[in-house]
Amino acid sequence: MKVLVVDDHRFNREIIGFILADHGYEYTEAECGRSACDAVVADQSIDLVLMDINMPFMDGYQATEEIKAHCGDRFIPIIFITALDDDETLARCLSVGGDDFLGKPVNENVLVAKLKAHERTVCYHRQLRQTNTQLHHHQMQVEREHVIVERILQSGIQRSDNHCSNVTFRFLPMTMFNGDIVLVAPSPSGGVYIILGDFTGHGLSAAIGCLPVADIFYAMTSKQASVGDIASEVNKRLHILLPSNMFFCAVIIELNHSGDRLSIWSGGINDILLVTPEGKLYDRLGGQHMPMGILGEDDFDNTVRVIKPPLGTRLYAYSDGVIETHSPTSELYGEERLEALFDLPCDDRIAQIFDAIEAFRAGEPQDDDISLVELLCQPVVHSHSDSLILAPLDSSRLMSLPWHISLQLDANHLREYEVVPQLLQVIVNIHGLSVHQDLIYTILTELYNNAVEHGILRLNSATKMSVDGFSEYYQERAVRLKSLNSGQLKFELAVKPGADGEVNRLVFSFTDDGPGFDYQKFQQANKDVDDLCFGRGLTLASSLCDKLQYSKSGRRVEVVYSLD
Repeated sequence: MKVLVVDDHRFNREIIGFILADHGYEYTEAECGRSACDAVVADQSIDLVLMDINMPFMDGYQATEEIKAHCGDRFIPIIFITALDDDETLARCLSVGGDDFLGKPVNENVLVAKLKAHERTVCYHRQLRQTNTQLHHHQMQVEREHVIVERILQSGIQRSDNHCSNVTFRFLPMTMFNGDIVLVAPSPSGGVYIILGDFTGHGLSAAIGCLPVADIFYAMTSKQASVGDIASEVNKRLHILLPSNMFFCAVIIELNHSGDRLSIWSGGINDILLVTPEGKLYDRLGGQHMPMGILGEDDFDNTVRVIKPPLGTRLYAYSDGVIETHSPTSELYGEERLEALFDLPCDDRIAQIFDAIEAFRAGEPQDDDISLVELLCQPVVHSHSDSLILAPLDSSRLMSLPWHISLQLDANHLREYEVVPQLLQVIVNIHGLSVHQDLIYTILTELYNNAVEHGILRLNSATKMSVDGFSEYYQERAVRLKSLNSGQLKFELAVKPGADGEVNRLVFSFTDDGPGFDYQKFQQANKDVDDLCFGRGLTLASSLCDKLQYSKSGRRVEVVYSLD
């Protein structure tokens, strides 16, 4: 360590110099405050200053202030050596920037002890400066890399130049990188696809998962894939990529071109809210499945919920950041506060929700990514970035081959095979039918289950009316199906090509060899009773097709479905 000795008396400088030399310290001298300041500026190797107070031209106080002002982040301890020991003098030594003081005459042992103590401080400061320099360079490198990664993520995620007037969304990331994702894409038939998702965690590690999701979403929506297939493919990729402690909560939605049909897959996400055209909350769609990335391909359930909301209905989907926002007292915003907002008149619901969250947080730092989507159920309008209105691709009037399929299923088939998924695989390969995959699957499932459970297995739906009835019903279904050794179910499908610009139609039927049932009585009961414990599946199937009719004493059900 190199020491600067500052004193206007040569004798004092020599005495201190002898002590420093005896203990192995390198030193240099200055005879006044002005010289001391010049020496510190000129010699960057000076580590510590021993400063006298009373000197000509510039005293020790002034010199100390100037040295400290000049050094910036360079740390040079200054020890005042003075014969004055009154409190006022010592206080002033510290106030001008001095770090210590030593009385005259100088005690060698005390001087050496103070030098060693400050030498340790100088070493610590050097190490700290070196670490700070390394951290600064590292921070600059990380910031440059973040800019590059952010550009890649944004380019990879937001790829569509189209704008859909039916969709409004807003997200507020907690950091530069967002673990939430909101994607919107047009469907070739004129509808719109939306995915809102929330990866476990925050920041870059969570945002990385958004790239494969975006790849799959844009690739499959451009081909008019079904919502269920999109969910399956995203889950398949994430199950391979994500670590075991990470998953993806999401909702995937498709609104058809007419704006009156929604296909929804949701896993691990909050309830989806449905709001009347007047702005009143009227329904909640709870989560159906587990988050993506947890289950393997064989265990994953891609079942889609299909609903037909009234025109003008608004759908709201949101990530956990909305209801898990904390107040200064650590209280959660919660679902009740969110849903209460829909009792208030508002022209911009998304802005109202974000303003309410901000007010609730009351200046507290954001602790989660926040995303919110509003979807208006009315005829879909797409426009390009240049405001050109995009017309849908109408494949429903393209001439199709007059397909006809007939399938006879016996007890072995019904007992051993997953029939509906295999039927669907055949059907969606017919030209123009893949667009309708989710709806056709829903209709097929309801009609098939009804034919098997009531026509073949002879189950009584009245069992479902008791408290434990649903569980008992399906336990009995499993037992009877396992022991089934007789019974037949016939499936027929025909594609009726439209003539003279009319849309193509799909006609399919199930015919069982059971005893049948009084379908006219059942249909009347559905009209008279609003809250049946059974029969709702057939009511749903009927609402999704153009025509559903029974014949042969209820043993045959036929559906007509227009491919528009």
